[in-house]
Amino acid sequence: MPPSEDGDVVTKFYIDSKSAGESDLNMNGHSVRNVNQNPIHEDEVVLKQWIEEHFLDRYSPASKMARDLNMDAHQVTYLKEPEHDHRAATKGYADAKLSFLGGDMQGDIAMDGNRIRHLGEPLHDSDALCLSSANDYYLRRDGANWMRTDLSLGG
Repeated sequence: MPPSEDGDVVTKFYIDSKSAGESDLNMNGHSVRNVNQNPIHEDEVVLKQWIEEHFLDRYSPASKMARDLNMDAHQVTYLKEPEHDHRAATKGYADAKLSFLGGDMQGDIAMDGNRIRHLGEPLHDSDALCLSSANDYYLRRDGANWMRTDLSLGG
C-alpha cells in the first residue's frame, strides 16, 4: 500500500520507482534555469522563446509560417466558407461561384475597360466572334470590305 502521510514508512521499491520519474515534481513556484538553447531529444525541457520561434500559436492570427507546408499528398478538408478574398475555399464553393464554366453564365461580367481576345472560330449561332471573323463572313454596311463570291438572287 502506498504511503499517505509524510511520516509513513516506505519500501525501497517505492523510492526507486519515484526516483525513476514516475511522480510529479512540485517546484513551489520556482523555475528551471540553464536550459539547453537547442534541444536535441524530445524529452528535454525547452525555453518558452524556443517554442515561440519554432511553433505556431494556433490561437493567434498573427502567428505565421516561415516556409511552405508540405502536405505529402494529403488534403485539406472541412474548410468553412471563406469570409475574405484571401481565404482558401473548397471546390464546391468555387464551383458554385463559377457555375458559368461548362454551363450557362448568370449575371454580368465586369470588364472594367478590358477586352476579350483570342476567340476561336464561331461554331454555333450564339457564339461570340472577333472582328476579323465578322469581316471574313459578313459584308460591312459601310462598304469597308467587299464580296468574295457570287451573289445569288434566287432567279
